[in-house]
Amino acid sequence: MKFRSRKREAEGGINITPLIDVVFILLIFFAVTTSFIATSSIKVDLPKAKGEAVEEKKNIRLAINQSGEIFLDGQAVKDGELEGRLTMLKQTSPDALVIIEADEKALHGKVIFVMDAAKTADFTRFAIATEEK
Repeated sequence: MKFRSRKREAEGGINITPLIDVVFILLIFFAVTTSFIATSSIKVDLPKAKGEAVEEKKNIRLAINQSGEIFLDGQAVKDGELEGRLTMLKQTSPDALVIIEADEKALHGKVIFVMDAAKTADFTRFAIATEEK
């Protein structure tokens, strides 16, 4: 009897290992390059109201805490230098939206002072930040 040697036939199939490698690399790339929007780190209890969401680009954030301290984009600002800093920001981004984040227990006069300083610096777009009910 003569036995024939059977040659292994090439098994059909697709090797997906390189595809998985590429997918993982893309996943890592997008996870690293995604920019996260950080909110203000100053503790402010915002009043509750219903309203529309505001886009997060080109915004100037003015926060007023319960004791009346003013923070411009997270940095403490004295009352006397607020208008000058806002004027400099107006030159760099003239169409910026001024978002006022005032603590619900902050004095109304301090909010008006901040709005007046922004208006003196020629800002025309304002928004008052609130939390949704």
